[in-house]
Amino acid sequence: MKRLLFGLLLVALLALPRNTQCRIGETLEQCKTRYGKPVETKKDTALFFKNGMTVSAHFVDGKVDQITYYRTDPKDSKKTICPSDAEIEILLLANAHDGSWKMELARRNHAIWWNKERGLSASRTPQELVISIHHPDTYKAYEERKAAIRNLEGF
Repeated sequence: MKRLLFGLLLVALLALPRNTQCRIGETLEQCKTRYGKPVETKKDTALFFKNGMTVSAHFVDGKVDQITYYRTDPKDSKKTICPSDAEIEILLLANAHDGSWKMELARRNHAIWWNKERGLSASRTPQELVISIHHPDTYKAYEERKAAIRNLEGF
């Protein structure tokens, strides 16, 4: 069974290109590079649509601090549905910032994950997957460490 799940996840990873995932911490320009022109832009939010997935990116200080992923329900175009389990795994991995997610709660079609070392959280409902910066100070400290590593490369 684990082998089958791993095979399905691998196929999903290959089928969903990496460049179609807007990520926590990216700018609007970086999101446009991944998705193209937003279908809608408001003061601090941009809505993208690609490969059947709708992505709503919320920005604070010019960077994504929350991303919502969903699809339109094929049975009712007025409703949304959450990405599949395989897609969720890919989206969480893309937004892990080299950290790890720990599932804290799972009931029916609801789940909550934490990436404590990066200050991130994620929640799944039947309608959507939301990934966000939960602890801004922790996330900022991680970004500062990452920048310091880049600046000292080659020393």
